[in-house]
Amino acid sequence: MSEQLSAQTGHSPDEPRVSDLTFQEFYGAMLDRERLQVSRDEALWSEDGAPPDRQVDVLLNFGCNVRQSPHLQRDAVAVFQALGVDFAAVAGQKYCCGKIYNAFGFGDSAEQVLGKSVQRLSAYQPKRTLQWCSACEMQFSDALEPGSDINFTSESLSAYLVERLDELGDNVPWESEMKIKVLVHGHLGEHPVRDAHPGIVMELLRRIPGVEVLGYAKSPALDLCDNAGPKIATIGTDEYHAAQVELEDFLTESGADVLVTMYHGCTRELGKFASDRLTIRNYISVLATALGVANPDRFSEYWRLGDPQKVMEASRPNWTSWGITEEDALRLAHKYFVPSYATGIPDCPCNGACTRTGATWLMPHTKE
Repeated sequence: MSEQLSAQTGHSPDEPRVSDLTFQEFYGAMLDRERLQVSRDEALWSEDGAPPDRQVDVLLNFGCNVRQSPHLQRDAVAVFQALGVDFAAVAGQKYCCGKIYNAFGFGDSAEQVLGKSVQRLSAYQPKRTLQWCSACEMQFSDALEPGSDINFTSESLSAYLVERLDELGDNVPWESEMKIKVLVHGHLGEHPVRDAHPGIVMELLRRIPGVEVLGYAKSPALDLCDNAGPKIATIGTDEYHAAQVELEDFLTESGADVLVTMYHGCTRELGKFASDRLTIRNYISVLATALGVANPDRFSEYWRLGDPQKVMEASRPNWTSWGITEEDALRLAHKYFVPSYATGIPDCPCNGACTRTGATWLMPHTKE
């Protein structure tokens, strides 16, 4: 039967199918983390893919993955509100760029996912569409080729913010002067879109009162950042402390106070090494702080607790608002917020169904 199906579909019976991989678990893990960190009332963005009730000037697409550190979403929304932007924000699987399918060789599925997302984004009839996620910016930019009948733009959020600050000029509602020296961390050489980001973000930071930009962060200490997390998820206690000291020394020797990240993956993963000597902030949070609208970084807070019971209690107002049970909240806290280098952690409530890495990754289903 499998040979007959393969003949009909053009696939070898040994080739993986979309159903062989844990894509739904991949998306579900992001949603689980989000709901541990934000309450229903705090999530001021749409994830359901429903048609909008009005047209907007600006549509901000968060994509999928930033939901693992949703304080960044809250900061971006708060910044837009402070700057008087007429906007709507969307996030999640319904607005996915499809990159994860491409990464596993499912090009047709990726194209279908991207096409559906384009339809949902276009429904807002935005004058401008901004991408929070660099992967989304790359994927949507590649799709918007000359001659395309897609009637919306796909632009960098940071570039738009530079433009908006310049437009407002002296009317920007600054609340505080930062008085910090920063280095900017990024990932060069991967795509022209990402190669342009450091310069844009530095221009944005220079417009924030009191921020002194020292330049681009270059150090072997940053090689462990793969903008995703699998490397960091495997390290032990000794490796963790060694990497932390190396990062601390780099920042101290550079004369910077803050290592500024541009991407949510870097913010989340490098933030696990933060200490009194190592401050790591995403650029949107630096801007939100200067505008007086910053939100707490609950991912870092829960990660440092290192104890699922404490994480469950600290996050109770959030998960209860989504109807998550205490039993499930404890399971999720252990699954997503217990680092591999933590010590003295209670036995896993899921009896080994998850791992102490603080992250789950897309992987093949186990087959009998």
